[in-house]
Amino acid sequence: MNEIQRNAYELIQADARFLYTITDISKNAQNIESNYIMMSLPYIGIFAEGSEQWFKKVGFSNAPSFNQNEKKFYKQLRLKHKLFEKEYKDYNNLLFEKLNESENYFYSKRSMLEKIIGYYNVGTDLCNGEFCGNTILCAMYIPERKFSDEATGLWIRDMSIVAGRLAAFQGCKEQEIYKYNDKLSVTYKDFHFYEKSPLKMNDSLGFLLFTILCSINYSVEFIENYFIEEIPQKFKFAYLQYYYLCGFINELNVKNNMEFYIDDCLYDRNFRNCLAHYGLGQYINEDAIIKNDKLKGITNKAFGKDYQKTKEELYEILRNLAGQIKHAILK
Repeated sequence: MNEIQRNAYELIQADARFLYTITDISKNAQNIESNYIMMSLPYIGIFAEGSEQWFKKVGFSNAPSFNQNEKKFYKQLRLKHKLFEKEYKDYNNLLFEKLNESENYFYSKRSMLEKIIGYYNVGTDLCNGEFCGNTILCAMYIPERKFSDEATGLWIRDMSIVAGRLAAFQGCKEQEIYKYNDKLSVTYKDFHFYEKSPLKMNDSLGFLLFTILCSINYSVEFIENYFIEEIPQKFKFAYLQYYYLCGFINELNVKNNMEFYIDDCLYDRNFRNCLAHYGLGQYINEDAIIKNDKLKGITNKAFGKDYQKTKEELYEILRNLAGQIKHAILK
């Protein structure tokens, strides 16, 4: 490998370590109850499809490769990080299709007590008291299957085997997992939208805004705080949400006569493509690589700022938007 390829490979290894770590969390962490793995699915898709293609391009003939079912699955899965690239009406339709599926499923399974006191149709995740995930988003992330289908979990497990093989191919070992904060309380709370929900804007727009809030907070609250080390996923996941939200928020404002603001100063298509596809060689030359930088110097090229300064600006923008949404929708 040349120098650029070696640095791209290190970025792939970092994502492999993240996959190892969330597996370790599921086995060994003591104080976490949430859908954090399901909320990670689009990013696992980016790693699996991106690394599988990268190995082929670079000529790793012994690297794991997809069969036809896996190829289809991961192509669809990685696209789920682009949900906010959809037109507003298409996102809205998909969101409420999944909410209706959840409503019908849990309504049909009501116990006698639930028929009297009420039932839940949405599970939410909280980290440091902030909503950072929900089961409807998880359902939107799953390619072609219903979240309520009992066979879905087994199907995802079977499709995930190749992702584990790709992670293992990087040479990652269990002792190389990222450090995480097992003392941090990551919990869940179930609600019925819209009869008993945490929203004061208790309607379809309020729920749509709630999913945006959960998407943002998954990165800037859960990933940021649960993982102790400064890992590249803290920037990567947040930026990919930010990139697509820039356009989506503008359309949402027009459609609903709202005035939410997101600063688009970090919006850069070429940077996004490099970040999402391990495309270091198409974006940066060897002389511009900063080997010890978390993202190898690509923020310096794109924005003239190092990783940490760019991340701080990115998080400030996203937390500002999250604050606007919280003020508008939460009780």
